[in-house]
Amino acid sequence: MALNSLLDIPSELIGYILSYLSAHDIISCQRTCRTLCNLVCGDSALRYFVQLERFGVTDDIRPGLSYPERLNLLEKREEAWVMLDFRRSIQITVPFHSTGIYDFTGGAFLLGTRGASIHSTAGYSYIPLPSLSDPQDQKLNWIKLGLGIQILDVGLAVQEHDLIAALTVNRGMDKEHPADRHLEIRLFSFATGQPHPLAEQPIIFIARKMLAIGQCNVLIEIVGEFLIFVITFPWTRNETEDMFFLVRWKKGEAYRLQYSEWDPHAYFSFLSQDILVIPNLVQNTLDIVRIAIDESDDIPRLIPLCKFGLPPLTHGASIVRLCCRGEPNPTGSGPLAIPAPSHRPFRDKAADAIILFNLVIECAHVPTRDFHFPETRSFTFIVHRCALFAHIPAALRACAPFRTTSESVPVPVEVPWSGWGVAATRWFESDFASMRWITTTAGQRAVAMEDAALTPIIVRDFNPYTVRAARACAAARGQSQQCNWSELLPNGNRTTLTLEETVLPAGSAFKEDVRSTLPYVEIVTQKKYRYQGVLIDEERILGLKTNRNDELGPSSFDVHILG
Repeated sequence: MALNSLLDIPSELIGYILSYLSAHDIISCQRTCRTLCNLVCGDSALRYFVQLERFGVTDDIRPGLSYPERLNLLEKREEAWVMLDFRRSIQITVPFHSTGIYDFTGGAFLLGTRGASIHSTAGYSYIPLPSLSDPQDQKLNWIKLGLGIQILDVGLAVQEHDLIAALTVNRGMDKEHPADRHLEIRLFSFATGQPHPLAEQPIIFIARKMLAIGQCNVLIEIVGEFLIFVITFPWTRNETEDMFFLVRWKKGEAYRLQYSEWDPHAYFSFLSQDILVIPNLVQNTLDIVRIAIDESDDIPRLIPLCKFGLPPLTHGASIVRLCCRGEPNPTGSGPLAIPAPSHRPFRDKAADAIILFNLVIECAHVPTRDFHFPETRSFTFIVHRCALFAHIPAALRACAPFRTTSESVPVPVEVPWSGWGVAATRWFESDFASMRWITTTAGQRAVAMEDAALTPIIVRDFNPYTVRAARACAAARGQSQQCNWSELLPNGNRTTLTLEETVLPAGSAFKEDVRSTLPYVEIVTQKKYRYQGVLIDEERILGLKTNRNDELGPSSFDVHILG
């Protein structure tokens, strides 16, 4: 018998063929006809692949769970996030004096431990956080590591490399320059606290520098073979210099970029394993650069690709702070050192994740007879990592990772705000309290709170599939698909679909109205909490509490587990 159509062959073979497609292509096939739609819906493996795509997560597909079990776990997890239904909550005490150093990634919460003074950090402690699959009576213990020297900051790559990197400062032995300090990167296994086995030099000398401890900002990120860190001195601009380093952490090689080239930069975030976005405070842009390795000398350099304009500022206004963070980070091409647990096989997809930008703008000064400190205003905007990547010219995007630099560096392509920002971003006016903590995104979700003593927990989901599902729900209730829509959930929380544009009016900060239209779904808890900050990862929300007057970090925190 002649086979004239795909549908003429047995359904088991069709399912087998579809399993070789990407999840996005499976969804496309599912929409072509009722037969393929029913086939995909009835096949647990295909449904699982489709739901991974819709929920923006990945799975290593390791042995341990069947596809029906994986699908059940994933759908229950997403249902909990849609309802913001905390399936388990516990309180954890911080039994030591913590400092301003912290990180929340890889299922662990890390805090710096205080040294001789309130502003010094001499070690760190972390606690693996519980999951739904863990026993209710599981004992949670802090794991401590003391280095005995001053720590400026730490960077983590737990899942990719089982790595924690500490930037330390040690007193030098040069009698002619007693104020100089030695900057070093110390590389440890996160699991054991021992020197990292893949590091040829567990301690990497960075520079000898006169440092004003407590007056510098440090940012460390690790992706693939590179550790990148920035040290800036926003309050002291004399003998000290801002520093931007690329470090091949496995080989123990550190390369410094000249300060004059990167003066305006203090923060950065990875778009891919070799492309960074760096906020430029002076030019009011987001600079996109590539880490490129020249085959002639094997030295990595940063090559400018393009500049994304930000909303024009009012004459006399200036950006005084612009930080950014996206979780999870991309990874290199190698396998993960710590894959996702077999009983929780999925992780947020880095390529689909959002990046959060926090701005502080010093407003234009209005002349008066009396002296007034300049007014400052704070803002937050959200953009998908893939949206920034998509606006890089195709020819530059298509290059192989870490491509060899050409003899003549191309002039960066300039993309004005009007050419990318309105549709790709969503802006909010924020407050300084909520901007203290930067680990407030996970995948395509962001967590926030109100500026009040008692505040609900607010989660905003920028996943386009979540938005589409909310639109369908609104349409089923007779609501226009172009308007905002809100509904009270069965657990008392409120969900709101935001489609209409947000407008920040022109004035002392912006020259023109700032419009943004990136749609999202917001869930606000009915219950209010007394928190000083909220953090998020792919399974949990942390509510931070500070009780001691001299404490820079939290004295306790609540862990709300969603799964």
